Formats: sequence, structure tokens, C-alpha cells
Amino acid sequence: MLIAIHFEEGEDCKALYTQLEHYFQKFSMIGLGGTIKIEDKSSLLIEYDRKDVDFYESFHPFLSSVLTDFVIESHEDEWLHDIVETMFYFQDEEEKRQIVSIAHAILEGDRTDLPKVNELLNRRAVIYEAFASHLDENTDFHYEPFLTFRLRDYGECLIDCVELAIDEYMLEQEYQNMIEGLRKYVNEHQPKMDSVYLIHNKSFTFLDEQFRKMTKDELLFYLNNDIVFEQEVEIEEMVISPLVSMLPKSVYIFSDNPDHGIIISIQSIFQERLHVYPLKMYEKEWR
Repeated sequence: MLIAIHFEEGEDCKALYTQLEHYFQKFSMIGLGGTIKIEDKSSLLIEYDRKDVDFYESFHPFLSSVLTDFVIESHEDEWLHDIVETMFYFQDEEEKRQIVSIAHAILEGDRTDLPKVNELLNRRAVIYEAFASHLDENTDFHYEPFLTFRLRDYGECLIDCVELAIDEYMLEQEYQNMIEGLRKYVNEHQPKMDSVYLIHNKSFTFLDEQFRKMTKDELLFYLNNDIVFEQEVEIEEMVISPLVSMLPKSVYIFSDNPDHGIIISIQSIFQERLHVYPLKMYEKEWR
């Protein structure tokens, strides 16, 4: 049983050889059974010599998995960059880097919070199926044409992923610009209050300088509609906009989740004016 893979780039041939050789040595003790060699610097010859084990139950899924990982590791980053630049016309290196970073996170399943992300194809399954349906006990194929013609669904998946990554990148940029604008507003205006206290326990509750819960009418009184951060949100659910509108000299937050997104945003706006304490300190000292 012999599988021959021909490469246009000798470096790709050598890289796959090194990867397969590692696995052959690693799994030889459990009877993987096979040999591998490079011929003419650009052809990889893989021989499977187990007669007692069915090829399609052992070596076939193993080789399909290795080839799947090899494609992702050796080509995906380059292809993502190319899509960002040639299809969506981003030229700035830092912008491209950030978009590709988001795309990688999406592909690895780390950004399930994004809309439509669950509609993306599982790119590992797509690549694996392409190799699995093509590999037989005796197969001879050229690697680059295989990528071009057999992995079109994978290419479409990458394009869809980049579109989601760009949408998220633009939203993040808009968010950072708004945070920067609010930070500038706070730094350029005189404080209206000495202190504001926020109690974070599932939701956020405003307390004034006397630790009295602030009413909806009070929050509306302070709210500056020109700097509203939370769009289409009821005043009771707003946190950042009324807080910035109050222009406090110091902000104190009591929370057991200091890494909460809203608290991180407040930190970015008020910087050294913000003081965060565990929720139990408020319950113990001030309630």
C-alpha cells in the first residue's frame, strides 16, 4: 500500500515529512506500521505495511488527520492575511494583524459570543472529509492542485470567518473611540460630585455620597444626552452614561467580578479615579 504526494515546494514536502516522521516514531510502539521517505526532494512516499489491520480503520483516519492539521498550521495564517488584503482591501499591517487574530479566535471556537458564528462550517471537518474521500490504499496526487480544487468549501469558510472578524474589529474600534471620547470628556470637565458608589451584584446600583440609592429621576437629572454610551437602553439599565454625566471626582465599585466588561470600561474612562473593592467590604462596612 503506497501513497505518493507530490509538492511544488520542497519546503512543504520536508515539513510534512518531519511531522509524519515524528508521529511514526511516537506511535510505532503501538503498531502504527509504516515507512516514509522523500524522493527527488519534492515527493513524499508513505507506505503502510500492516496486513492484519484494516487500512480504513487505522492508517486512513490517522493520515487524514495529520494532513488536516498540516494544512491549517502551514497555510491558514497566510490565506487569512491574503483574504483580508485582496478581498477586503485592508493594507495597514496592524489592522490586518488584529483582524486575523480575531479570525483565528473564531475558527478555534473562542468567540462563540459573536452573531452568526455558529453558522460557520467546521473547517477541520471540511478539510478532513476532503482528504478522507480522496485517500485510498494506493493514491498518487499533487498537493497544491488538491488544495485549489478540493478545498473550496474551506476557502469559503475562511472568507465568511474574515467577514465576521472585520465586523467585530470595526465594532471594537468604534467602542475604543467612544471610550477615548468619554475619557477626554471626564478629564476636560470639572467634577460635579466628590464620590459615586456602584454596587455590583448581578446588576449595578448607584449610591450617592451619603450611600443612599439614587432614583431613576436623579439619574435622568444628571444624564447628558450628548454623551450617551448605551444606545436604546432604559435609564435603569445604563451604567457608563449616567456615571460619566455625573463627573465624579472618585468612583468606588464594590464587586466580586472586577473583570466584568462594564467595570473594565469604567476603568478605561476614569483610570486612577476608580477604586474597586470586594462586595463583602460594602456589606460589612456600609450596609
